[in-house]
Amino acid sequence: MAPSAMPVPSHAKYHRESKMNENPSNSRLTFPSEADYGKRLERARTAMKQEGIDVLALSSFDNHRFFAGLDGIASVRPVWFVLPQEGAAAFVSPRIEAPEIRAQCSVPVAIEWVEWEEPAKPPMSFSAALAEHIGKVAPEARTIGVDFDATSARNLDLVRDALGTERIRDVTVMLREVRRRKDAATIDVVRRCADIAAHQFKASCEALAPGVAEWEVALASRTAAMRRAAEWWNGDENHSPLLQGIHVMGSGSIRSGRAHAVAAGRSMREGELLQLCYCGRPFFGHGICFDRPVQVGSTGLPADVRKIVDVAREAQEAALAKVRAGVTTGEVHAAAVAVIGRHGWDRAMQHRTGRGIGLSDPEFPEIKASDPTVLEAGMLLGIEPGVYVDGVGGARFGDTILVTETGYEPLTPLDLGRAVE
Repeated sequence: MAPSAMPVPSHAKYHRESKMNENPSNSRLTFPSEADYGKRLERARTAMKQEGIDVLALSSFDNHRFFAGLDGIASVRPVWFVLPQEGAAAFVSPRIEAPEIRAQCSVPVAIEWVEWEEPAKPPMSFSAALAEHIGKVAPEARTIGVDFDATSARNLDLVRDALGTERIRDVTVMLREVRRRKDAATIDVVRRCADIAAHQFKASCEALAPGVAEWEVALASRTAAMRRAAEWWNGDENHSPLLQGIHVMGSGSIRSGRAHAVAAGRSMREGELLQLCYCGRPFFGHGICFDRPVQVGSTGLPADVRKIVDVAREAQEAALAKVRAGVTTGEVHAAAVAVIGRHGWDRAMQHRTGRGIGLSDPEFPEIKASDPTVLEAGMLLGIEPGVYVDGVGGARFGDTILVTETGYEPLTPLDLGRAVE
């Protein structure tokens, strides 16, 4: 288990001593192999037999990445991954995405659908194409599993119309169980995400200063993330290092107290707090948890803000100390809440203590009040309790860890940014 007393080097010392500038070509990056994907498919088929599912039809890009390695294609039109109990997996795809699928993974595109008429009369909707393919590979299928959590209500209605309402079943929970324990390839990719988050933190610290706008810090952070991801991809022509979406951060007594404030135009001021969040999917669609509060300028934080920072750090350390195989997620959450309550706050939390880390955001499980999920070795978690006080500010320390039988292994650098001076 990680020690409870963690070293707290300064940012400068960390920058001198870290391995953040290592050449990625000298480090072994393990991607899921065809054998890994095969094992994942077998786990899914075992679960299908237990649940009485004859064929899977999955629209989630997280599931596409998990089972086939498909990554980073446009999500305007539905793409379906179809897995029968017997026979090969295949994609049902709009023609516009079929070339990308073929370039990125070995699972074939079995049928393409189009949005215009052709002499060969291909299907002109995803639902017709899906029904045609399932009719070929699993003509006797009585139960078709669909990931409801990733399928829009409208598309789900179209699937039911094409395949029969009585045949469609939600397999969201089943797939959570399939993906609960991470294989070595997944853990290795998340390690790269952790490395990228450390580079983002370094870039953020170098960019922040009194008078600098939040969005400028976010720009430095995102540029560092994309540059580092590009180094890891090492010239790969079919995977992009570019990031999409927002960057969560907030400065000052009001915005730092909003857990999901988004980097905007506010200029930071001397002696105030900036809460940084690097939770996202910086590499191969895999997630990460890494959060740190930092001081702006050289003037010390006000006493009431420093208390928030200190209690947030203590709450995370209490939660981490509870983690090991056999403990429930509710117990981990309770350890953090107890620390916050002991310091006199009973309404200072805005979110759960943590979540699973993997391909979905959030991934199963959730670390929240009274949750009965029992931790298992091989789970990846983000531990990120926060303290938020109206009009004063907010802070959280977040890290990604791998659960072990006796404790945990940190994947993000626990000591980086723990000392807020």
